[in-house]
This record gives sequence, structure tokens and C-alpha cells, in this order.
Amino acid sequence: MMEALERYCAEYRGDRMEYATYEEIGPGRAMHPEDLLLPRKLEQGEKVHWTPTWDILNDEEVYVPSNAVFHPYDSLGMAVPLFRSDSNGLASGNVIEEAILHALFEVIERDALSIADQEHDLGRRLTIGTGCAAREILDRFEENGIDIHLWLLAGKTGIPTVAAAADDTVTKDPAMLVIGSGTHTCPEIAALRALTEVAQSRGSYLQGGRNDPQREMIIRKAGYDRLKRINRMWFADADAVDIGDVPDLSTRRFDLDIGRVLEEVRPYTDRVCVCDLSRTPVPVVRAIIPGFEISYMDPDRKRSVQD
Repeated sequence: MMEALERYCAEYRGDRMEYATYEEIGPGRAMHPEDLLLPRKLEQGEKVHWTPTWDILNDEEVYVPSNAVFHPYDSLGMAVPLFRSDSNGLASGNVIEEAILHALFEVIERDALSIADQEHDLGRRLTIGTGCAAREILDRFEENGIDIHLWLLAGKTGIPTVAAAADDTVTKDPAMLVIGSGTHTCPEIAALRALTEVAQSRGSYLQGGRNDPQREMIIRKAGYDRLKRINRMWFADADAVDIGDVPDLSTRRFDLDIGRVLEEVRPYTDRVCVCDLSRTPVPVVRAIIPGFEISYMDPDRKRSVQD
């Protein structure tokens, strides 16, 4: 339900946008489009749409390319899109601080996944002992013949990002080789998010909620064994760390957790921009952290070798 609300709020509906070049807006007032890891070269003097956001790292208003705010982005026949719009950093919450925190987590999660994918290195295996809620979910999977391979991704921050790969050893259905991930200041919650995302993906497929005939045909043609070989890094051996040894950075307040996140991302970015997209009483925001990787979602948006 919340995801549907987020998508509704992210649509462009006549919201305020400025149409100008980066130079016309002013370097001190705008985020440079190239900081968003563009898949193409920005033309000299090219005009784009701009949306005002709030930079919570520097406590000031900053204009961001509207292409990075709205999804789907509508160029109104005036501008050439900078990239395919997406839902990265789009989140909701019971209060706006919660929405902002979840949005930041998502950007960090996609960054960690992108780095792992680019470097073909998932980091360390994650083990979970007893007395942990995530252990209960793992046991349920294992009781049904589903092997779960948990990873603690390295990423660039100290915020835990956990990824889970599921292998249905009973059916050996290639479509059941699914992946889930989660990020949170509390490593146990990050693991829970990864596991519940795996469960959701399996459930959606089994109920026919996410059928993609072309993708299914490719998966069936490749087969279970070949798909496991293609994705072998998810099932490989590696050094392990127990979840109890992963630092828990969480607090009991959203604003303090946001502060922890800002401390972690500060060395890697100049800005952390948030746009309030709420159209109902439920807060919805978009978070944009320039320089954070997105290639796991959009392979065309990858940092150049020179950078």
C-alpha cells in the first residue's frame, strides 16, 4: 500500500519546475547534473528542468534536476531527459522524519549493491545465531528446503546493508533464485528486510503478481544449474561475520538516526537533498545523494573510469 502511495506522489502533476541551464540557476544554488552519474554527456548550455529541494547536510535550499525527483519524469516536450527516471530514494513514513530515514537507507542500499556488482565482491558472509528475529525467518526457509545465503555488503558507509540470495533446493525452480536486500542502522533489521524481500519476491511470483513472459522465457531456457553458475558469487564461500559483531548504529529516534546516517555519508558527498512529495496526509519524500552509485538499477549510469 505504501509503495503504491509513493508512486502516486512521485508522478509529475504540474509541480513547480524551473527551465534553465545549470549556469543560469547558479552553481551555489544547484546540484550539477553530472553529479547524478549521467549516461550521456550534458551539452554546453543545455536547459533542463529544476525542482527546489532542501539540502539537510548543509541546511539550505538547492535546486535539483527534476528528472531525479519525479517518476515518471515528464519533460513537457521541452527538455531532453538526462536518464530514465526511477524510484530510488522514494519513501514514505508515519511522520516525515521516518520517510526521510527510509529514503536515505534506500539510496545507501542501491549504492552498496552497485559497488558489489561492479567489483564482483559481495563482502562477507553473515551468520545469525539464536535469539534473533531474523533467525526465526531463516529457520522457516530452511524447514521448506530453501537455502538462504546472507551477505554483509561492504558499501562505502558504516550503515549495514544485508543481501540475501534464496536457493529452492526442493523444486530447483530457476525462477525461485531470488535476491533481497535491506539497509538499516540496526543490522538485525537490515537482515529482516532482506529476508522479507526474498519472501515477497517468491510470493509475488507464485501468485502471478509479477509475471514477465520474456524474462520467464529466458530463465526457463537458461535453467536452474546455469543460472546458479551465472550468479555464482551469491553462493560462493567467503569469510563470515556474526550479526552480533556488526555495530548497531540505531537509536530510539528518527531524527537521531538521520544524524547518524549523515555522519556516515558526509565523507562521500557534498549534499543530501530531500524533496517533500506528499500529496496526502501520509508523508512521502525523495532523497538524492549525488555521487552515490545507481548502476545496479540502471547499468547505463555508472561512474566513469576517469572519476
